[in-house]
Amino acid sequence: MDKISIPATRTARQAKIIDIVAENRVSSQIELRTQLQQAGIDVTQATLSRDLEELHAFKEYGADGKKVYRIPNIVEISDSESGARGQLERWAREIITSARQAMNQIILRTPPGAAQLLASAIDHALFPEVLGCIAGDDTVLVITTSTSSAAELKEELLLLAQGQKK
Repeated sequence: MDKISIPATRTARQAKIIDIVAENRVSSQIELRTQLQQAGIDVTQATLSRDLEELHAFKEYGADGKKVYRIPNIVEISDSESGARGQLERWAREIITSARQAMNQIILRTPPGAAQLLASAIDHALFPEVLGCIAGDDTVLVITTSTSSAAELKEELLLLAQGQKK
């Protein structure tokens, strides 16, 4: 897999912080800073503190009793009716009109003007197999990591569109 290139911008840095916190159990700023450095992002402790504050990051106890960072509106894929996953469930029910798969890509159709809403909801639901979404007026192109992950995601999105959960 190709290495991801990350621009040296505040937005890109904060997006990477969100990715790291969503995918790992990060318990300290030192640990987070180390993971950012491994991703090619050098950041001072003061800047990292500001980023965490702007992202409204907080610490909560994990199942192991250890405090870890969380960022609001980032939910793990679950049956939650709130947050990003709940938003995707609502939009899927209301606006997905069809879904087709082409290798590792999914083409979702929506009513005119609704594609941006659906693409944003998919992006914020943080499916690890989703590389990104491109939205037009009534079409969303979802690019995934593999053909099999595209097939699984397409089926899950169609279930959500029917008001069902996987």
